[in-house]
Amino acid sequence: MLVQKILTLDLGTSAVRASLSFQKGDDFAFYIKTAPSRGIKNGNIINMASAKESLSSALNALKLDAPTALPNEAYVLVPGGCTLGYQVEASIEFPGIKTISHNDVNVVKNKAKDELLRKKGQTVKSYYEVIHVVPQEFVVDAVDGIQNPIGRSGRRLTIKAFIVLASRSHVKTLEELLKGLNLNLKGIVLQSFAASFGIRNKNSYFNNNLVIYLGAGNTEFIYFREDKPVLSRHLPFGSEDLLEFIIKKLKVSRSEAERLYNEYGSAYAFNVSKEEVIHVNYGSRSIKVPKILIAALIQLKLRDVFKDIKAILTEEDTSFFENLNGVFLTGGLSKLKDIDVLAEKIFKAPVTIPPLSHSNVEDVALSPIVGVTDYILSLMDREKLSDIKEDLTKYYEKRGSFFASIWRFIADII
Repeated sequence: MLVQKILTLDLGTSAVRASLSFQKGDDFAFYIKTAPSRGIKNGNIINMASAKESLSSALNALKLDAPTALPNEAYVLVPGGCTLGYQVEASIEFPGIKTISHNDVNVVKNKAKDELLRKKGQTVKSYYEVIHVVPQEFVVDAVDGIQNPIGRSGRRLTIKAFIVLASRSHVKTLEELLKGLNLNLKGIVLQSFAASFGIRNKNSYFNNNLVIYLGAGNTEFIYFREDKPVLSRHLPFGSEDLLEFIIKKLKVSRSEAERLYNEYGSAYAFNVSKEEVIHVNYGSRSIKVPKILIAALIQLKLRDVFKDIKAILTEEDTSFFENLNGVFLTGGLSKLKDIDVLAEKIFKAPVTIPPLSHSNVEDVALSPIVGVTDYILSLMDREKLSDIKEDLTKYYEKRGSFFASIWRFIADII
Protein backbone atom coordinates (compact mmCIF):
# COMPACT_ATOMS: atom_id res chain seq x y z
CA MET A 1 0.00 0.00 0.00
CA LEU A 2 1.25 3.48 -0.82
CA VAL A 3 2.25 5.65 2.14
CA GLN A 4 0.19 8.72 2.95
CA LYS A 5 2.01 11.93 2.01
CA ILE A 6 1.39 15.31 3.65
CA LEU A 7 2.44 18.55 1.97
CA THR A 8 2.57 21.50 4.37
CA LEU A 9 3.25 25.15 3.54
CA ASP A 10 4.38 27.85 5.97
CA LEU A 11 4.13 31.37 4.57
CA GLY A 12 6.29 33.21 7.08
CA THR A 13 7.48 36.78 7.36
CA SER A 14 11.17 35.97 6.89
CA ALA A 15 10.96 32.59 5.16
CA VAL A 16 8.59 30.43 3.13
CA ARG A 17 8.77 26.71 3.85
CA ALA A 18 7.47 23.70 1.97
CA SER A 19 7.48 20.33 3.74
CA LEU A 20 6.75 16.80 2.59
CA SER A 21 6.25 14.20 5.31
CA PHE A 22 5.53 10.49 5.08
CA GLN A 23 5.93 7.45 7.28
CA LYS A 24 9.34 5.81 7.25
CA GLY A 25 9.64 2.91 9.65
CA ASP A 26 8.34 3.86 13.11
CA ASP A 27 8.68 7.60 12.52
CA PHE A 28 7.83 10.15 9.87
CA ALA A 29 10.43 11.44 7.46
CA PHE A 30 10.39 15.17 6.74
CA TYR A 31 11.81 16.90 3.69
CA ILE A 32 11.73 20.65 4.23
CA LYS A 33 12.88 23.39 1.89
CA THR A 34 13.07 27.12 2.60
CA ALA A 35 13.04 30.20 0.38
CA PRO A 36 13.28 33.90 1.30
CA SER A 37 9.85 35.36 1.93
CA ARG A 38 8.64 37.95 -0.56
CA GLY A 39 5.22 39.55 -0.75
CA ILE A 40 4.21 38.13 2.65
CA LYS A 41 3.96 39.93 5.97
CA ASN A 42 2.73 38.38 9.22
CA GLY A 43 1.28 35.49 7.23
CA ASN A 44 -0.73 37.79 4.97
CA ILE A 45 -0.26 37.97 1.20
CA ILE A 46 0.51 41.59 0.34
CA ASN A 47 1.89 40.94 -3.15
CA MET A 48 0.50 37.89 -4.94
CA ALA A 49 3.17 37.74 -7.67
CA SER A 50 6.06 37.94 -5.20
CA ALA A 51 4.46 35.44 -2.82
CA LYS A 52 3.90 33.03 -5.69
CA GLU A 53 7.55 33.35 -6.73
CA SER A 54 8.77 32.65 -3.18
CA LEU A 55 6.51 29.65 -2.71
CA SER A 56 7.36 28.31 -6.15
CA SER A 57 11.07 28.48 -5.28
CA ALA A 58 10.56 26.43 -2.09
CA LEU A 59 8.34 23.89 -3.87
CA ASN A 60 10.78 23.45 -6.76
CA ALA A 61 13.62 22.80 -4.32
CA LEU A 62 11.43 20.29 -2.49
CA LYS A 63 10.55 18.50 -5.73
CA LEU A 64 14.23 18.04 -6.49
CA ASP A 65 15.10 16.77 -3.01
CA ALA A 66 12.07 14.63 -2.11
CA PRO A 67 12.31 10.91 -2.95
CA THR A 68 8.70 10.82 -4.16
CA ALA A 69 6.30 13.03 -6.09
CA LEU A 70 4.55 15.80 -4.18
CA PRO A 71 0.77 15.59 -3.63
CA ASN A 72 -1.36 18.05 -5.59
CA GLU A 73 -2.98 19.37 -2.41
CA ALA A 74 -1.50 21.08 0.61
CA TYR A 75 -2.19 22.14 4.19
CA VAL A 76 -1.32 25.76 4.95
CA LEU A 77 -0.53 27.30 8.34
CA VAL A 78 -2.66 30.31 9.19
CA PRO A 79 -1.47 33.00 11.65
CA GLY A 80 -3.55 33.89 14.67
CA GLY A 81 -4.08 37.42 13.39
CA CYS A 82 -6.43 36.02 10.74
CA THR A 83 -8.47 33.97 13.24
CA LEU A 84 -10.93 34.14 16.12
CA GLY A 85 -11.31 31.54 18.88
CA TYR A 86 -14.28 30.85 21.17
CA GLN A 87 -15.45 28.32 23.73
CA VAL A 88 -18.90 26.97 22.83
CA GLU A 89 -21.46 24.56 24.29
CA ALA A 90 -24.36 22.94 22.44
CA SER A 91 -26.74 19.99 22.98
CA ILE A 92 -29.05 17.72 21.02
CA GLU A 93 -31.78 15.45 22.39
CA PHE A 94 -33.01 12.09 21.12
CA PRO A 95 -36.62 10.86 21.27
CA GLY A 96 -35.49 7.91 23.39
CA ILE A 97 -32.36 6.19 24.63
CA LYS A 98 -29.98 5.96 21.67
CA THR A 99 -26.53 4.57 21.00
CA ILE A 100 -24.48 7.57 19.90
CA SER A 101 -23.00 7.36 16.41
CA HIS A 102 -20.52 9.31 14.32
CA ASN A 103 -23.42 11.14 12.70
CA ASP A 104 -24.73 12.28 16.11
CA VAL A 105 -21.33 13.75 16.95
CA ASN A 106 -21.34 15.62 13.66
CA VAL A 107 -24.87 16.88 14.31
CA VAL A 108 -24.02 18.30 17.75
CA LYS A 109 -20.79 19.74 16.34
CA ASN A 110 -22.67 21.51 13.57
CA LYS A 111 -25.17 22.83 16.10
CA ALA A 112 -22.30 24.30 18.10
CA LYS A 113 -20.96 25.96 14.95
CA ASP A 114 -24.39 27.35 14.04
CA GLU A 115 -25.08 28.66 17.55
CA LEU A 116 -21.70 30.38 17.69
CA LEU A 117 -22.23 32.12 14.36
CA ARG A 118 -25.74 33.13 15.37
CA LYS A 119 -24.54 34.62 18.67
CA LYS A 120 -21.66 36.48 17.06
CA GLY A 121 -23.89 38.02 14.43
CA GLN A 122 -23.91 38.54 10.69
CA THR A 123 -20.53 40.29 10.53
CA VAL A 124 -18.61 37.29 11.90
CA LYS A 125 -20.74 34.89 9.84
CA SER A 126 -20.04 36.84 6.65
CA TYR A 127 -16.33 37.37 7.13
CA TYR A 128 -15.17 34.19 8.92
CA GLU A 129 -15.45 30.44 8.44
CA VAL A 130 -14.87 27.58 10.89
CA ILE A 131 -11.57 25.71 10.54
CA HIS A 132 -11.34 23.81 13.86
CA VAL A 133 -13.93 22.36 16.23
CA VAL A 134 -11.82 20.96 19.07
CA PRO A 135 -13.91 19.05 21.64
CA GLN A 136 -13.04 19.85 25.24
CA GLU A 137 -15.48 17.27 26.54
CA PHE A 138 -18.79 15.56 25.81
CA VAL A 139 -21.67 15.08 28.24
CA VAL A 140 -24.09 12.19 27.80
CA ASP A 141 -27.14 12.82 29.97
CA ALA A 142 -25.55 13.63 33.37
CA VAL A 143 -22.17 11.98 32.73
CA ASP A 144 -19.53 14.59 31.93
CA GLY A 145 -15.83 14.49 31.12
CA ILE A 146 -16.32 12.08 28.20
CA GLN A 147 -13.63 12.36 25.52
CA ASN A 148 -15.29 10.11 22.92
CA PRO A 149 -19.04 9.49 23.23
CA ILE A 150 -19.36 7.13 20.25
CA GLY A 151 -20.88 3.85 21.38
CA ARG A 152 -22.35 5.22 24.62
CA SER A 153 -26.13 5.41 25.08
CA GLY A 154 -28.30 8.25 26.32
CA ARG A 155 -31.08 10.71 25.62
CA ARG A 156 -29.02 13.91 25.42
CA LEU A 157 -25.59 14.67 23.92
CA THR A 158 -23.71 17.86 24.77
CA ILE A 159 -20.46 19.12 23.35
CA LYS A 160 -18.16 21.67 24.94
CA ALA A 161 -15.70 22.77 22.30
CA PHE A 162 -13.12 25.33 21.30
CA ILE A 163 -13.95 26.66 17.84
CA VAL A 164 -11.48 28.51 15.63
CA LEU A 165 -12.63 30.65 12.71
CA ALA A 166 -10.45 32.03 9.93
CA SER A 167 -10.92 35.06 7.72
CA ARG A 168 -12.76 34.09 4.53
CA SER A 169 -10.73 36.58 2.51
CA HIS A 170 -7.48 35.08 3.81
CA VAL A 171 -8.62 31.57 2.91
CA LYS A 172 -9.73 32.72 -0.55
CA THR A 173 -6.36 34.40 -1.13
CA LEU A 174 -4.56 31.18 -0.16
CA GLU A 175 -6.74 29.22 -2.58
CA GLU A 176 -5.82 31.60 -5.40
CA LEU A 177 -2.13 31.47 -4.52
CA LEU A 178 -2.07 27.67 -4.57
CA LYS A 179 -4.23 27.51 -7.70
CA GLY A 180 -1.55 29.51 -9.52
CA LEU A 181 0.90 26.74 -8.60
CA ASN A 182 -1.43 23.90 -9.64
CA LEU A 183 -2.17 22.97 -6.04
CA ASN A 184 -5.45 22.58 -4.16
CA LEU A 185 -5.94 23.86 -0.61
CA LYS A 186 -6.53 20.70 1.43
CA GLY A 187 -6.95 22.54 4.73
CA ILE A 188 -5.61 25.26 6.99
CA VAL A 189 -4.31 24.84 10.52
CA LEU A 190 -3.93 27.53 13.18
CA GLN A 191 -0.21 28.13 13.64
CA SER A 192 -0.13 28.00 17.46
CA PHE A 193 -2.37 24.91 17.48
CA ALA A 194 -0.01 23.18 15.05
CA ALA A 195 3.00 24.24 17.14
CA SER A 196 1.45 22.62 20.22
CA PHE A 197 1.28 19.32 18.32
CA GLY A 198 4.86 19.80 17.13
CA ILE A 199 6.24 19.80 20.69
CA ARG A 200 4.08 16.98 22.07
CA ASN A 201 5.25 13.47 22.78
CA LYS A 202 3.26 10.39 23.78
CA ASN A 203 3.42 11.41 27.46
CA SER A 204 2.41 15.06 26.97
CA TYR A 205 -0.58 16.31 28.90
CA PHE A 206 -1.17 20.06 28.92
CA ASN A 207 -3.12 21.17 31.98
CA ASN A 208 -3.02 24.86 32.90
CA ASN A 209 -0.12 25.18 30.49
CA LEU A 210 0.66 28.00 28.10
CA VAL A 211 2.22 27.35 24.69
CA ILE A 212 3.82 30.42 23.11
CA TYR A 213 4.92 30.37 19.48
CA LEU A 214 7.50 33.11 18.77
CA GLY A 215 8.03 33.68 15.06
CA ALA A 216 9.60 36.29 12.82
CA GLY A 217 6.44 38.36 12.45
CA ASN A 218 3.97 36.89 14.95
CA THR A 219 3.70 35.86 18.56
CA GLU A 220 0.83 33.49 19.26
CA PHE A 221 -0.18 31.75 22.44
CA ILE A 222 -2.66 29.06 23.30
CA TYR A 223 -3.76 28.07 26.81
CA PHE A 224 -4.63 24.45 27.65
CA ARG A 225 -6.77 23.04 30.42
CA GLU A 226 -7.06 19.27 30.80
CA ASP A 227 -5.19 18.89 27.50
CA LYS A 228 -7.71 21.01 25.59
CA PRO A 229 -7.29 24.55 24.21
CA VAL A 230 -9.48 27.13 25.91
CA LEU A 231 -7.91 30.40 24.72
CA SER A 232 -5.83 31.52 21.75
CA ARG A 233 -4.54 34.99 21.01
CA HIS A 234 -2.12 36.75 18.68
CA LEU A 235 0.30 39.65 19.01
CA PRO A 236 1.82 41.28 15.89
CA PHE A 237 5.39 40.99 17.17
CA GLY A 238 8.36 38.82 16.23
CA SER A 239 12.11 38.73 15.72
CA GLU A 240 11.79 41.14 12.79
CA ASP A 241 10.45 43.75 15.21
CA LEU A 242 13.46 43.21 17.47
CA LEU A 243 15.76 43.92 14.53
CA GLU A 244 13.81 47.04 13.61
CA PHE A 245 14.07 48.23 17.23
CA ILE A 246 17.84 47.76 17.24
CA ILE A 247 18.09 49.62 13.90
CA LYS A 248 16.01 52.48 15.24
CA LYS A 249 17.79 52.86 18.59
CA LEU A 250 21.36 52.40 17.36
CA LYS A 251 20.79 53.91 13.90
CA VAL A 252 22.66 51.06 12.22
CA SER A 253 22.13 49.23 8.94
CA ARG A 254 19.99 46.12 8.65
CA SER A 255 23.02 43.88 8.17
CA GLU A 256 24.74 45.34 11.23
CA ALA A 257 21.61 44.89 13.35
CA GLU A 258 21.47 41.24 12.27
CA ARG A 259 25.12 40.78 13.20
CA LEU A 260 24.66 42.33 16.63
CA TYR A 261 21.57 40.23 17.24
CA ASN A 262 23.20 36.98 16.15
CA GLU A 263 26.49 37.54 17.99
CA TYR A 264 25.38 39.30 21.17
CA GLY A 265 21.64 38.81 21.39
CA SER A 266 20.23 37.83 24.78
CA ALA A 267 16.82 38.19 26.35
CA TYR A 268 18.11 38.76 29.87
CA ALA A 269 20.59 41.62 30.25
CA PHE A 270 21.38 40.84 33.89
CA ASN A 271 23.31 37.76 32.73
CA VAL A 272 25.56 39.88 30.49
CA SER A 273 28.84 41.40 31.66
CA LYS A 274 28.63 45.11 32.42
CA GLU A 275 32.32 45.66 31.73
CA GLU A 276 32.67 44.00 28.32
CA VAL A 277 32.51 46.27 25.27
CA ILE A 278 31.79 45.48 21.62
CA HIS A 279 32.21 47.31 18.33
CA VAL A 280 29.19 48.69 16.47
CA ASN A 281 29.91 49.41 12.83
CA TYR A 282 28.76 52.54 11.01
CA GLY A 283 30.07 52.15 7.50
CA SER A 284 33.84 52.75 7.57
CA ARG A 285 33.94 53.61 11.26
CA SER A 286 32.99 51.82 14.44
CA ILE A 287 32.32 52.82 18.02
CA LYS A 288 32.63 50.93 21.26
CA VAL A 289 29.49 50.29 23.31
CA PRO A 290 28.80 48.12 26.35
CA LYS A 291 27.87 44.58 25.28
CA ILE A 292 24.96 44.69 27.72
CA LEU A 293 23.27 47.38 25.58
CA ILE A 294 22.19 44.86 22.93
CA ALA A 295 20.64 42.56 25.52
CA ALA A 296 18.99 45.50 27.28
CA LEU A 297 17.25 46.62 24.07
CA ILE A 298 16.04 43.08 23.37
CA GLN A 299 14.90 42.51 26.95
CA LEU A 300 12.95 45.77 26.92
CA LYS A 301 10.82 44.68 23.94
CA LEU A 302 10.39 41.03 24.95
CA ARG A 303 9.47 42.00 28.51
CA ASP A 304 6.61 44.10 27.11
CA VAL A 305 5.41 41.20 24.93
CA PHE A 306 5.40 38.73 27.82
CA LYS A 307 3.67 41.27 30.06
CA ASP A 308 1.02 41.80 27.36
CA ILE A 309 0.39 38.05 27.31
CA LYS A 310 0.15 38.00 31.10
CA ALA A 311 -2.32 40.92 31.01
CA ILE A 312 -4.51 39.18 28.40
CA LEU A 313 -4.61 35.99 30.47
CA THR A 314 -5.51 37.89 33.62
CA GLU A 315 -8.19 39.98 31.90
CA GLU A 316 -9.77 36.92 30.28
CA ASP A 317 -9.81 34.79 33.45
CA THR A 318 -7.67 35.45 36.54
CA SER A 319 -7.36 31.70 37.12
CA PHE A 320 -5.40 31.32 33.87
CA PHE A 321 -2.39 33.04 35.42
CA GLU A 322 -3.03 32.03 39.02
CA ASN A 323 -3.10 28.30 38.13
CA LEU A 324 -0.39 28.38 35.48
CA ASN A 325 1.67 25.20 35.82
CA GLY A 326 4.23 25.89 33.14
CA VAL A 327 5.08 27.67 29.89
CA PHE A 328 6.36 26.08 26.68
CA LEU A 329 8.25 28.31 24.25
CA THR A 330 8.72 27.36 20.60
CA GLY A 331 9.33 29.02 17.23
CA GLY A 332 12.47 30.62 15.87
CA LEU A 333 12.69 33.38 18.49
CA SER A 334 12.67 30.79 21.29
CA LYS A 335 16.29 30.01 20.30
CA LEU A 336 17.37 33.41 21.66
CA LYS A 337 19.75 33.09 24.59
CA ASP A 338 18.13 33.32 28.06
CA ILE A 339 14.62 33.88 26.69
CA ASP A 340 13.42 31.17 29.08
CA VAL A 341 15.00 33.04 31.99
CA LEU A 342 13.10 36.24 31.14
CA ALA A 343 9.84 34.36 30.58
CA GLU A 344 10.19 32.64 33.97
CA LYS A 345 10.61 36.02 35.68
CA ILE A 346 7.42 37.36 34.06
CA PHE A 347 5.14 34.31 34.26
CA LYS A 348 6.33 33.04 37.67
CA ALA A 349 6.16 29.48 36.39
CA PRO A 350 8.62 26.92 34.99
CA VAL A 351 9.53 27.63 31.36
CA THR A 352 10.62 24.93 28.91
CA ILE A 353 11.83 24.98 25.31
CA PRO A 354 10.93 21.40 24.37
CA PRO A 355 12.40 19.41 21.48
CA LEU A 356 10.16 18.59 18.52
CA SER A 357 8.04 15.47 18.44
CA HIS A 358 10.07 13.90 15.62
CA SER A 359 13.73 13.21 16.24
CA ASN A 360 14.79 13.83 12.62
CA VAL A 361 13.77 17.53 12.84
CA GLU A 362 15.65 19.59 15.40
CA ASP A 363 14.98 23.25 14.57
CA VAL A 364 12.27 24.55 16.94
CA ALA A 365 11.34 27.14 14.30
CA LEU A 366 9.74 24.20 12.47
CA SER A 367 7.34 23.19 15.27
CA PRO A 368 4.22 24.24 13.29
CA ILE A 369 5.42 22.38 10.19
CA VAL A 370 6.02 19.20 12.20
CA GLY A 371 2.83 19.79 14.15
CA VAL A 372 0.61 19.77 11.07
CA THR A 373 1.61 16.17 10.35
CA ASP A 374 0.92 15.12 13.95
CA TYR A 375 -2.37 16.99 13.87
CA ILE A 376 -3.45 15.18 10.69
CA LEU A 377 -2.50 11.86 12.28
CA SER A 378 -4.53 12.75 15.37
CA LEU A 379 -7.65 13.05 13.20
CA MET A 380 -7.36 9.34 12.54
CA ASP A 381 -7.11 8.39 16.24
CA ARG A 382 -10.03 6.02 16.86
CA GLU A 383 -9.96 6.58 20.62
CA LYS A 384 -9.68 10.35 20.90
CA LEU A 385 -11.39 13.15 19.00
CA SER A 386 -8.84 15.94 18.59
CA ASP A 387 -10.89 17.81 15.99
CA ILE A 388 -14.23 17.07 14.39
CA LYS A 389 -14.49 17.14 10.62
CA GLU A 390 -17.45 16.81 8.29
CA ASP A 391 -16.01 13.53 7.02
CA LEU A 392 -15.54 12.11 10.51
CA THR A 393 -17.01 8.71 9.61
CA LYS A 394 -14.31 7.82 7.11
CA TYR A 395 -11.69 7.87 9.85
CA TYR A 396 -13.73 5.74 12.20
CA GLU A 397 -14.57 2.75 10.05
CA LYS A 398 -13.21 -0.46 11.55
CA ARG A 399 -9.66 -0.80 10.35
CA GLY A 400 -10.15 -4.32 9.12
CA SER A 401 -13.38 -3.68 7.24
CA PHE A 402 -13.75 -3.85 3.47
CA PHE A 403 -14.88 -0.23 3.25
CA ALA A 404 -11.97 0.94 5.38
CA SER A 405 -9.58 -0.81 3.00
CA ILE A 406 -11.23 0.87 0.03
CA TRP A 407 -10.94 4.27 1.72
CA ARG A 408 -7.28 3.80 2.60
CA PHE A 409 -6.53 2.77 -0.95
CA ILE A 410 -8.25 5.88 -2.35
CA ALA A 411 -6.57 8.14 0.24
CA ASP A 412 -3.16 6.78 -0.74
CA ILE A 413 -3.83 7.31 -4.42
CA ILE A 414 -4.83 10.94 -3.99
